[in-house]
Amino acid sequence: MVPLEIAREYFLSPLRSELAVELRRRGWDQRGIARALGVTQAAVSKLLRGARRGKLRGIGIDDLEVELLVTAAAGLIERGELELASALVHRYWLLVSASGGACGKHREMGWALQGCAACARALYPKLAPARARALADLERAVVLAELSPNLAALVPEVFVNVARAAPGATSLRDVAAVPGRLARVGERLVARRRPRYGASRHLAEVLLASGHAACINVKYDSAVEKALGALGFEKLVFSSEDYPEPNPAAAAVREARERGVLPKVAVDVGGRGVEPVTYVFGGSAVEVVLAAERIARLVKSQPS
Repeated sequence: MVPLEIAREYFLSPLRSELAVELRRRGWDQRGIARALGVTQAAVSKLLRGARRGKLRGIGIDDLEVELLVTAAAGLIERGELELASALVHRYWLLVSASGGACGKHREMGWALQGCAACARALYPKLAPARARALADLERAVVLAELSPNLAALVPEVFVNVARAAPGATSLRDVAAVPGRLARVGERLVARRRPRYGASRHLAEVLLASGHAACINVKYDSAVEKALGALGFEKLVFSSEDYPEPNPAAAAVREARERGVLPKVAVDVGGRGVEPVTYVFGGSAVEVVLAAERIARLVKSQPS
């Protein structure tokens, strides 16, 4: 009934292998790795023979997602914070399963209950299943944003936020976001509060206008423009000054969508009193955060 077999075979086991490889890369010997991961030295030898990202992909976890999670967990282990590393991995599994990542594999293994939402209900018992899955996707994305050592390079003056629409969303109450947004603290992004529905007006309106499931806003400048080009992103470019409405970005995005020309990136070049902003759209909150991470890496790699 509970997909613990999936957690062990498709998440914990391959993630442990990735962690062993990362710790070895950092100069740890097999004895230290065994002690940190709670396995025998013989098991470490097996783990080091090959990471198994294919199994993680099988439950919808992107390679870049794995990299962010493993790097963060390894850093905690190096600092002797094993409990925090364990809590991070445990929480991430709960969010992966609650957002629907394990459902396909669970059905492959014989689970026949149609419309099962057990994992989502376990985390969000008061929400309808579809809204719970969407919120879990957003929380998972926020974890990634906070783990990233790169996204702080993309913070605009208005800060960063990530919005996720529930299926069939029609109002601001159907869009979840981070209350107070994600602020830059040192070299990291920090969410001021946990995501919830109805927490954003501006970004939620932009997302609803787009028809996409998720959106993130980051800054726009020449470095971001170069990164978008290098990654092959087509973009809608507009100026807030051309849309005299309460939410010019939402108006521009809605107009482009109605004309059938809305790509996955929209750029507001700004105007009087409005800073340039990039909006990245996608099918999930995790997708848009990972897209922003790829942009940030290219921005940071450019000569200053």
